[in-house]
Amino acid sequence: MSDGAGGPDDRVFMRNLLDDSDEVIYFKDLKSRFLRVSLGCARLHRRTQAEMIGLTDHDLFAPEHAQAARADELRIIETGEPIVGKVERERWYGRPDTWVTSSKFPLRDDEGRIIGTFGISRDITAQITAELEVRRVGTQLRAVLDGSTDEIARYDAELRYRYVNPAAERALGMRAADVVGRTDRECGMSLAQLAQWEPALRRVLETGEPGELEMERCAADGRTRWCHTTLSPDVDTSGQVVGVLASTRDISALKAAEAALTYQATHDALTGLANRSLVVERLAAAIARAGRRRGWLAVFFLDVDHLKGVNDSLGHEAGDAVLVAVARRLSAAARRDDTVGRLAGDEFVVVCEDVPDREHVHRIAERIVDAVAEPIAEPFASGRSTPLRLTGSLGVAMTRDSATTPTELLAAADRAMYEVKHTTRNGFRIAGDA
Repeated sequence: MSDGAGGPDDRVFMRNLLDDSDEVIYFKDLKSRFLRVSLGCARLHRRTQAEMIGLTDHDLFAPEHAQAARADELRIIETGEPIVGKVERERWYGRPDTWVTSSKFPLRDDEGRIIGTFGISRDITAQITAELEVRRVGTQLRAVLDGSTDEIARYDAELRYRYVNPAAERALGMRAADVVGRTDRECGMSLAQLAQWEPALRRVLETGEPGELEMERCAADGRTRWCHTTLSPDVDTSGQVVGVLASTRDISALKAAEAALTYQATHDALTGLANRSLVVERLAAAIARAGRRRGWLAVFFLDVDHLKGVNDSLGHEAGDAVLVAVARRLSAAARRDDTVGRLAGDEFVVVCEDVPDREHVHRIAERIVDAVAEPIAEPFASGRSTPLRLTGSLGVAMTRDSATTPTELLAAADRAMYEVKHTTRNGFRIAGDA
């Protein structure tokens, strides 16, 4: 399947992400039952992906952990707010405890309703174990550190390196002998990275409390990668903080997976446009800004005329091709900072901020109607070669009132659209016009 622009659609990406990934990714319904899991998630639980479907955490973990996980899900379902980067101790039946950092999000349908939760977690057991072992300097510790794939470093109170393990040497592109005694500034870390890194180290020195940091770093090979670092105080025998211990892991793959999941949750799978949830979110933000701007906030609500006839006569693949073509044309007709979204079916929305006057609103509306009316010469599975001609009915609502709600503004534009659809079609009407 194609996304209309020559590349694979979201189903291909999701199948690869779930069926070929070692990341622990899962989707659950409102009753905490697994709907879909990644290969890595199934392997973690020593089951197949199919065997995971319908189970809950109570089938997999000890009661205390299952109850805590369910409490998180209920809070997400109730508030709609995600839980990001939570460190959890997983307790198992007949297996040692493990530690993970997890991000959990509300799972929404095309209408924006919460229908469950989804999440991604990463095992950090080795990282936490390494942090504990760092406090016991010795032969066994050195063997652990040298064999670790995490970058581990020890800093003194002046933020000078006192130890780096082989993984850190590889990341820095320097031998330990050339690193020890120097600061990150002297080792060539960029000013932008130092602005995040040095304050985090000093905070541990000053407070004696551990910390965490996620940041982009440029590796010795020139690649930019996302890293997660756990910072721990290095204390002497009297309990005095004398330095900082840093354990860093490359989380670029995790960041990419989180971005893919976030995109899937906020964008229409067929067209790639913002979905209803994201449109409403951006519209609410635009309304909040409306009272501080001189221009108008305008919402353009488009319904493609006679799309049902295309589906009935040429098939749903042709209908999908039409929707993709309309989405592409709306994006071209909109301004760079406008939000273009697909609400459902053949309904599209364009949100325009700071439009100077009604004349400009008319121009944008005419541009949208004209773009939809252009013949569509997409290749159709039916073998049709003659360009397809469709029209659109467009309703417009305008406001400068920051007390307006997204629902009110969309409803006003929707009503104006139906006035066009039930009279002339292939045109537009501004809500409130006679």
